[in-house]
Amino acid sequence: MSEQTPDDQTLDDVLEPEEDQGLHHLRGSQHGGMPMRLDDDELELAVERDRVAAGLADYAPGDVPPATDPPPEGTPEVVDLAQRGLLGDTTAP
Repeated sequence: MSEQTPDDQTLDDVLEPEEDQGLHHLRGSQHGGMPMRLDDDELELAVERDRVAAGLADYAPGDVPPATDPPPEGTPEVVDLAQRGLLGDTTAP
């Protein structure tokens, strides 16, 4: 049998690491200290993803798309608000 040299081998079986989105990375013009403004939504999503990665949660709620499709074009805004439950009590008196 002939031995395969590194040039003959294919890299099809090499696993690619998962890319961790994490928090945003600093640009070269920014200092490494405390950011000027903390984005609470970004921090919350990062914590949710960390909990999933650690096995403490099944999924990150911030990564789940909306359960319903948006209403078709031309639909009155009141229909959209009613569908999302933002009109309050809409029962007849």
